[in-house]
Amino acid sequence: MTGRETYSRAIEFRNPDYVPVDIVVDLDWLQEKDPGKRERIAELQARFPNDLLRWLNAARNAVEPVTQDRITRWTDEWQTGWVDDGYGAKTESYPLSQGYETFTDSIIPHAHLPGRFAEIDEILKDRRDRYVQAAVWFTLFERLWMLRGFENLLMDPYVDEQSFCRLRDRIVDYNLAIIDEWLKRGADGIFFSDDWGSQKGLLIHPDVWRKFYKPSYQRMFDRVRSGGAHVWMHMCGNVVAILPDLIDIGLNVLNPVQPQAMDLEHLSREFGGCLCFYGGVDVQGLLIHGSAEQVKNNVRRLVELFGRFDGGYIGGTSHSIMPETPLDNIIALYEAFLEHQTAAPRAQ
Repeated sequence: MTGRETYSRAIEFRNPDYVPVDIVVDLDWLQEKDPGKRERIAELQARFPNDLLRWLNAARNAVEPVTQDRITRWTDEWQTGWVDDGYGAKTESYPLSQGYETFTDSIIPHAHLPGRFAEIDEILKDRRDRYVQAAVWFTLFERLWMLRGFENLLMDPYVDEQSFCRLRDRIVDYNLAIIDEWLKRGADGIFFSDDWGSQKGLLIHPDVWRKFYKPSYQRMFDRVRSGGAHVWMHMCGNVVAILPDLIDIGLNVLNPVQPQAMDLEHLSREFGGCLCFYGGVDVQGLLIHGSAEQVKNNVRRLVELFGRFDGGYIGGTSHSIMPETPLDNIIALYEAFLEHQTAAPRAQ
């Protein structure tokens, strides 16, 4: 079974031969430097099939990164300013923070910019039989607040609904054009991102989300599904309140699955077999403070909970692996998932 078939069958609950796994580990980011353990991690990584051509992204920068005094700054093509001081990238300036009177269509990038997909097209020449996952990152909510500033954006639907909706719809139009480009290139899945949850619940009232955002996601999801691709979405935090809505409008894959924000048994019981879950191994507590055996038990539990619906699970972590994570626990993470590379679980 090819990588494309494996991912498709897992997402569509059609009996994949094994549980697909996508774990990203930045060894340079990790504090522990033991060379023998790092070599063991590399050996384990090499034993997983090369199934996924992941996270292809055609986004551009207006100003490329420049590093001075160990601080890196750049400006993306939407004119949002970014800074990375060694602890991850953060926004620091917002082009529409002073008001909508500065908004013109010139702030919306050109989706069909010559050369935008040139590097992507070279990569796709070597796609082979892998599942191609393409990104429309910082999709809508995040793009809006990266333009307006977070507090401004939360208030905008109430104090200037017309301007808010105009900007929102222009962003969606841009995203639809990018989706069309990905579909032309035969992408198997489109990966969206908007962090809608805190660790306790949705950032806004679900009814407000349904009024101002759900129709926009439906436009984008419909375009993806009508083009024969899967809809993936990254949403941090507790988003249980809108999961039925997202499933209703066509979401196929939810990432991440954060056990400190959402109840895993509830997710499996209420949405297993309707939604493919991607992730779940706890990076906040377990991977840092747990034992190797606890990590392995956690992996087995996740596969049992989510992968038993003739598919429905993609192995991975609840978010980025933290720098203080012991290498022994990363080794245990890979070893545990390797147990599920020979046979996928079946519903009882």
